[in-house]
Amino acid sequence: MKMQKKDLGTQAINLRLAVCKVCITACFAIALSLFLFACGSSRDTSSTDSTASSIQNDTAATTAPVDTVAAPTDTTVHPDSTHVH
Repeated sequence: MKMQKKDLGTQAINLRLAVCKVCITACFAIALSLFLFACGSSRDTSSTDSTASSIQNDTAATTAPVDTVAAPTDTTVHPDSTHVH
């Protein structure tokens, strides 16, 4: 009768349990961080909206309207690209 030198069954079970614990902990951490990111981004939208509107107001005040009357008109003749059947 041969004697077993090592008990691989217990070590394998312990290794599998350790890997499962690490995976479950990582999944909870990812889910929690996504939840906190989602909640935090909803609060930040009010500050970004006010920033965007202030930037839009600043650019509207500094941009002068373009005078299209002084621009030369296009007098070149372009061929018609549609086919008549």
